[in-house]
Amino acid sequence: MVSAACLEKDVCQALVRLVDALPFRPARPVTGSSTSLVFQDFQLCYDVPVTHALCGLAESLGQLFRAALSCDSLVEEPTAFRFNDLIVQRYPAGCRGISPHRDHAHYVVVVAILVLSGDGEFCVCQDRSGGTAVEISARPGDLVLMRAPGLRGAGPRPFHLLRNVTRCRRTVGLRYDVEKGAGGLK
Repeated sequence: MVSAACLEKDVCQALVRLVDALPFRPARPVTGSSTSLVFQDFQLCYDVPVTHALCGLAESLGQLFRAALSCDSLVEEPTAFRFNDLIVQRYPAGCRGISPHRDHAHYVVVVAILVLSGDGEFCVCQDRSGGTAVEISARPGDLVLMRAPGLRGAGPRPFHLLRNVTRCRRTVGLRYDVEKGAGGLK
C-alpha cells in the first residue's frame, strides 16, 4: 500500500462541495459472511452521474494507470484496465468507520482511494482482528493505492480499516471491477 499527494487543498474543497450534493445513504451496519463480518459506520453514494466532475477525474486517473500498466511485466495477464466502479464515502465525525476487511476479489490490479477531507486512522493490518495495524498517510489530497489481484507480485489483498474519525472524512474509491468488464463508469 502506498500513499502520495495528488490534489491541492483548493481542488479538494471544490470537490467536497460537489460530492456533498450527491445522494448519500447509510452503509449497511454489518456486511460480509457469517465468518467474516465487517462493521460499517459511514454514508455512501454509488449514484454518481456520468456527467459529474468525479467521473472526469476517474477517467483522467484511469488513463494514467492504463499508461503505467501497459508494461507487460506489471500485470499477470493482459487487461482492459479501466476504473469502472466509483464510490463516494462520507464518514461523519465520531463515526466508527469500518472494521478490518479486504476489498472484493473481483476488484483487480489496483484499488485507488482519493481523500478529499477529514481525518481518521487509515491502517493496513495483518488480519480481521486488526492485529499489527500500521497507519498509512491518508490526508486530504492524498491518493492511496492498494494492490489487488492481477498485479504481478502483489500478494494477497491487504486487510485495512478506518477508525478514530474526528472531522468529517470524504473519500472517492476507484476500482476496476472485472465482472463489469471494460466499460466505463455507469
